[in-house]
Amino acid sequence: MPGIEKAPAIRIDFFFECGYTRRANKLAGDVMEEFGDFLPGGVAIVPGDREVFDVWLDDRLLFSRKQAGRFPNDREVEDQLIERLEG
Repeated sequence: MPGIEKAPAIRIDFFFECGYTRRANKLAGDVMEEFGDFLPGGVAIVPGDREVFDVWLDDRLLFSRKQAGRFPNDREVEDQLIERLEG
């Protein structure tokens, strides 16, 4: 509908069978604790394809394990989220 903005939301896509669940849950908790008031759309944790660990703010990719070749460092996602929410 025109004039209605979508509430910002985080989506964490992760590979369930590789033990990424704990990382996804921890990141989701950290993000909600720090940014919950700024994310009325909340945080969704979604099982995905093999080896995936992607973090999205709406339709914008914040972090991709495949692209980076590693999991996010401490505060890496949170720092990017601050930039996106302020910008």
